Amino acid sequence: MVPDFILGGAMKSGTTFLHNLLENHPQVKIIDRNMDHAYFDDDRIYPRGKEWYMSLFNGVMKDKEQGKIIGQTSADCNFNPGSVKRIIEHNPDTKLIFVLRHPIERSYSLYWHQYSMGREYRKFEDAIKMEPKLIKKSYHHFKHYSYLERSRYYQQFEEIAKLLPSQNLLILDFDSLVKNTLPSINIVLEFLGADKVNDLKELNYEVLRRNPAKIPTNHTVVLISAALHKLGLIRVSRRILNMFRKEMRPPKIDDAMQAKLEQELKNDIAFFDKVKKDFHAKINQN
Repeated sequence: MVPDFILGGAMKSGTTFLHNLLENHPQVKIIDRNMDHAYFDDDRIYPRGKEWYMSLFNGVMKDKEQGKIIGQTSADCNFNPGSVKRIIEHNPDTKLIFVLRHPIERSYSLYWHQYSMGREYRKFEDAIKMEPKLIKKSYHHFKHYSYLERSRYYQQFEEIAKLLPSQNLLILDFDSLVKNTLPSINIVLEFLGADKVNDLKELNYEVLRRNPAKIPTNHTVVLISAALHKLGLIRVSRRILNMFRKEMRPPKIDDAMQAKLEQELKNDIAFFDKVKKDFHAKINQN
C-alpha cells in the first residue's frame, strides 16, 4: 500500500526543502507535489475517493515493486483535524514527518507569503485581528488566512499523538533542518528505513531548487492586485505584483505585537521548544 510516508507540514516550515532533499535519494521516490493532490488534508479534494487518490501513484508503482520507499508531500496534515485519521484508515503503516518552525515566525512567514501572492492586503496586525472572523466565512478563507491557527501545535499534536504510534511519527524543527542539514536528513532517512548519506552532495544539495522570499515594495500595487485577485483575474494580479517584488527580508515584527503573540501562543511555543530540544538530542546521539 502506498504511500509509505507523508511529509505533512507544517506550512512555511521547510517542507519543500526536505521534499527536495529526499527526492534525490536513490531509495526514495516522492510523487510530484501539487496542491490539487492534497487528498487527506483538503476537505474539497477528499470526496474524490480512494481510487482517484491511488491513481496519483500509477507512475511510481514500478519503483515500489523494486523496493523504493514511496512518499508524498501534503503540508496541511497537522492543521486539518481529520487528515491523520484519514491517513490511518487508508494505510495504518504510513509514516508521518513534520517540520515545525517557531509558531510566531511561521505565522509571520505565511502572512508575507499571502501578501506577496496578492491574497492578503492588510497589515499583519490587522490580518491577525481579522483572522478569527475571516476564517469562518468559507473553507477557502479557512485555508488561506489561518495564520495563528496553523501555529497552534500543542492542540494539533496532542490529537495526532493519540492516533499515531510513536514509531510512525517524526517531528523535527526548522532550524535543525536548515543549519544542521546532514545529521537532520540522516535521522529522517533512518526513520524511513533508507541508507544514510555521508555528504549532502549525494542529495544534490548544492543545486537544489531555492525559493527566496520576494516581497512587494508598493502597498498600492498590493491593493490593486488583491482587488484583481477577488475578481478572479489571478494571472493578471500576479503579473502586476511580480513587477514590484524584490528579494528581501520582511520587516521585524513590532515589539508589542511580538509580546502579544508570545502570550497567545505560549503553549505552542513551549511545545515547539520541546520538539527542538528532543530533536537536538537525537542529533547528538547520531
